[in-house]
Amino acid sequence: MQKTKHWLLKNFKGISFVLFLMMLISFNFILNDALHQKVHVSGQQFVKQVFELNLSPSINNDVLIALAKSEGFMLEVQKSAEHFRSLVNLDREVFTYKTLSLSLYHYPAWVTQSYLFILLNLIILGAVNWSYRWWRLLKVNHKVALKNQVIHPTKTTQQKQKKTQLIKQVKSCELSSLYGANAVSHSLFLLIECDCNVDKKASFKVLITKKLTELKGASVKELNSSYLAVTLPNIPINELDSYIEKLHKNLFLICQNHQKNITHKDIKIGACDYQIGADQVTVYQLAKSALVLSQSNLLQHCHRLALNHCQEKLLSSKQVIENIKKNKFILFFQPLFELSSGEILQHEALIRVRHSQLGLLAARYFIKQVYSNQDALILDKAVITQVKKLMLSEPSALTVSINLHPKNWFNNAFWEWVTNQMAELKLNAKLQFEISEIEFFTHRELLTNALNVIKKGHSHIVIDNIKSSEKVAMLVGYSQVCGLKLSYELVHLLNENTQNQKKIKKIVEAANLLNLPVYAVGVETQKELFTLGKLGVVGAQGFYFSEPLQEFTQAVFN
Repeated sequence: MQKTKHWLLKNFKGISFVLFLMMLISFNFILNDALHQKVHVSGQQFVKQVFELNLSPSINNDVLIALAKSEGFMLEVQKSAEHFRSLVNLDREVFTYKTLSLSLYHYPAWVTQSYLFILLNLIILGAVNWSYRWWRLLKVNHKVALKNQVIHPTKTTQQKQKKTQLIKQVKSCELSSLYGANAVSHSLFLLIECDCNVDKKASFKVLITKKLTELKGASVKELNSSYLAVTLPNIPINELDSYIEKLHKNLFLICQNHQKNITHKDIKIGACDYQIGADQVTVYQLAKSALVLSQSNLLQHCHRLALNHCQEKLLSSKQVIENIKKNKFILFFQPLFELSSGEILQHEALIRVRHSQLGLLAARYFIKQVYSNQDALILDKAVITQVKKLMLSEPSALTVSINLHPKNWFNNAFWEWVTNQMAELKLNAKLQFEISEIEFFTHRELLTNALNVIKKGHSHIVIDNIKSSEKVAMLVGYSQVCGLKLSYELVHLLNENTQNQKKIKKIVEAANLLNLPVYAVGVETQKELFTLGKLGVVGAQGFYFSEPLQEFTQAVFN
């Protein structure tokens, strides 16, 4: 059945043409038959007229011939008609009226009424052609509408938010301070090493004046004969890397004009992007670290390290646990959107720990620190307890995904506690746990207890930070796994990286064999999103769609 359906779809145009041709031929046959009936009626009328005029065929032959000709008939086949007969056969019919019978010849209806056939066929062909053009135009518009729906899921989301009145409007500046989110634009500090015998400072100013006219307020300082320090203010966050690459390319071209033997590796750039008010010493140190990375890499000549001014300092593990014990933390929820419909599929719970001076700090600024088993247990217990309260107070069909601390995956005490929590929750299927690809495949044997608890509780696992398709097939025996999340490195600037596109395509193909959906994280631009859709990725999350939401109910659409 599936093969037949596939064949019909594949040959749709050919089948449609054959059907149209059959309909056109049938129409012409029907028209010919109708015109022939008209000829037959005319013949009957002619015989009636002869009978009423009391004309004898033997006496008034010339009169009959003239009358027959006027009605489009012939009493006998003429010589000219005999020659024409080789192409068109004359029709012979016997017409009778009372006691009079006459044998008459006439040309086929499609010959005598050929102009009518041509006119009607042209009208039909014109109408079909017009309809086909409109159909194609409507189809294209439909595709564009679907494309816009995929690329702009926020529009659908905003409409539903307005309709359900579930999301409170928050100013972007409030979101930035509350969530520690990236601003629309950052400043960019660059340390440039250039082994070229030219006036680097003057050359760079010429570059900005001629090639990068949109940059205003750029600052250039020459540290020594080989190094430049450059500050570029107000660079859009989704164009930071492209600006750095553009600078490297144009600097190389300028230097090449003065020194033909110079190569790309002779120009190295280390960059740090930051927000207003950041500690300049820290910015310089990060840019210097990025430059060292560039200098040690033979292929990648530019590196960038980011700095968020409200998150410059790291909390110690002791401070984190003390703040969690004092309930000085809050959960945000990052919605995961389905690309085809714009619907929210699930939420990822994100912890933010409060600090008296630094504000709310995201987990990435403390989660990688060394914790004892007891501290890791306190951390994830706090998150799950808070999620449980929210899910019980605001019932929803949506799933919540929690990224556990690596140590808790092997902590039997933790999973014994989780079993009791899920039994009370009675919403096991709505709770998922995330684990990185490296942790999962490296410690599969040690994960046996955790996997059994998850399977027994009808919960699921999402494998996070997927970087290649090499080990996806090994998931075939793990029914607990319900999805894969791509690493940020694969998704970032995906539209410009064909190698990453190939990797993601292979991951999607491998996941499809196991009926596992593939999701993307950290989506920041429209181009990234469109490329992900083409590669078969099912859903995505990131700042392009939505900031993390403080209240779980704000992201629920009933």
